[in-house]
Amino acid sequence: MVSAHPKFFLFKFRPSSHSEDFTLIATYSSHEKAAVVEEALKRLLEDMEEYLDDYKTDWDPSDAKVFRDGNKVWFEVYTAGYLGDVESVMLKGGAEKIDCYRYYQELAVRVKVPSGLTPEVAVLIGDKDEAEAVRWFMENCGKPKIVENGGDDELLEWFYEGDGIYDDYENKLYLGGIEFDLNKHKNWEVKTL
Repeated sequence: MVSAHPKFFLFKFRPSSHSEDFTLIATYSSHEKAAVVEEALKRLLEDMEEYLDDYKTDWDPSDAKVFRDGNKVWFEVYTAGYLGDVESVMLKGGAEKIDCYRYYQELAVRVKVPSGLTPEVAVLIGDKDEAEAVRWFMENCGKPKIVENGGDDELLEWFYEGDGIYDDYENKLYLGGIEFDLNKHKNWEVKTL
């Protein structure tokens, strides 16, 4: 028996297995310019909701997040990299720069060392893994902040912002080809900010 009423099925496509969490951070010359761009991105998402077929994208606009912090506008979404429309709005708004990150993280990384020990000397006295990790943080985050810890120890502290390097499930850092196991280095600590 054939139905007289046709059936329609609605499929919602999701990003592919090659997708990642992307974060775009656009910096503007003023809070006011950033606020204008934030609103323009929100309007873009509303338009995408209504006319999704008009956009080349693999993500649902309702899954994206837009917010502003001072003179910076943040855009976050899970995608295979379909961000052209978003970047266009950010550039038209006069972005001074746009940074693109995969699995964006903000971390505080601390290592307990004997009081008075400089990072340069820490490289020499630590084990091979620690020396490589200290070098990586010095190259990518600059000189650490020295935090008094009381007694004979102090902490070297780096702040990191960028692509994901920390796996909190396995408690490991991935530093440009170096796998640094924090479980084997009890004097190291990572906190997500």
